[in-house]
Amino acid sequence: MNFFKVTGIAAACATLIACSGDSKGVAGSSLETENSISFQVKLANGKAASKAYVIIHDSQFFVENQDLVDSSRHPQTNEEGILELDSLPRGKYIVEVRGIQENQEQKGATAFEITQVDNDSGKVVAVQTGIPASFQGKAYTDKYPAWVMIRGLEYRVPVDSQGNFSFASLPEGVFEFVLVHSQTNSAGSTVSQILAQSETCVGCEDNTESVLLVDKTAPPRDTAAEHSKDTLKHFMFEDFEEDALDEGKSKNWYASSSEKATASIEIINTLTDRKGYVAHFTCENEEEYNWALMGRYLGTVDMSGLDSIVFWAKGTIKNYVSFSFDIIDSDTTADIQSGKAWMHIPLTEEWARYTVTPDQLEDKENDSGGNIGWDAVKEKVTNISIFGGKGGEFWIDDIEFFGFEEFTYKK
Repeated sequence: MNFFKVTGIAAACATLIACSGDSKGVAGSSLETENSISFQVKLANGKAASKAYVIIHDSQFFVENQDLVDSSRHPQTNEEGILELDSLPRGKYIVEVRGIQENQEQKGATAFEITQVDNDSGKVVAVQTGIPASFQGKAYTDKYPAWVMIRGLEYRVPVDSQGNFSFASLPEGVFEFVLVHSQTNSAGSTVSQILAQSETCVGCEDNTESVLLVDKTAPPRDTAAEHSKDTLKHFMFEDFEEDALDEGKSKNWYASSSEKATASIEIINTLTDRKGYVAHFTCENEEEYNWALMGRYLGTVDMSGLDSIVFWAKGTIKNYVSFSFDIIDSDTTADIQSGKAWMHIPLTEEWARYTVTPDQLEDKENDSGGNIGWDAVKEKVTNISIFGGKGGEFWIDDIEFFGFEEFTYKK
């Protein structure tokens, strides 16, 4: 019996998945099974990792469906750290492990090859796990929707309207990033086209942790304009880490609501589904025209040069959240009109990266709630707010401003 030993994880993730590919090979090869095979999963201290998971894919695999990216659907090892599956045929594979060790998320991945099917050689595949790394990059294409996936792993993120993409948590290592355009053909089937691919190292000390994927089939770029965009100034406005806390509470953010609504905010460590601390907002708002929000006071900031704001979020809000740039009259002179410019954003229950740009903000002629439009607020924004819709909860993390290196604000 073959033993595959995956070491260095406290509680990881695993399965053997059969994948079907399209004519372009985007989905990868199917895995036909033969002999039985056991996976022996161990912790870094040599102890068996019970109830652990291991993910194995053909090295050419791509995740086509966002719903597939779900660790909990994979089978687990038994109390002795053993998982028995059908054997792997000859081929090249990537194994990834995920989990928590000493309250810290751990991930690791490595490639391996099976050269003989009927070989009881006790082949060992070792995976060194560590703290996951975030990774971001840019993509140039005129085709949408576009996605970036990693060959052989279950990771898939959208390219936003600014050409940005970002992975919140990846194992360290050298991987192939692939830009893919998905469209529906005349038969109603989804067809994926590979537009660009590039191999780069995630988490390497000498790497900038960024990659540019250029669609060679797209129209020629304006080199000067594209260079300017690639080097667009930006800064992390809020990551909600421990320096944003004061005795366990948020230093800079407040919760506010109308008389017949409620709102609360806390900064928490998610441990499993996102690295580090995030803001968690809850509200109740059952009556029309009530409101509840989390907000942050800036002073008075000229945001006329704003390119975009990006942030990570998930939630179970009843309709949508609203990201708002506000002028609050108590913070301005009497000749400045108070009001807001905002964008309404439906959230899902999975973390996703959202982009807010000035041209996406609601038209003041077709919206209510004190909306006076971007042109009226952009030079004198006093607060930013995230409204909680008709009630529920949401989580927010890593709010970045593009178009500024930084701006100063009054506390």
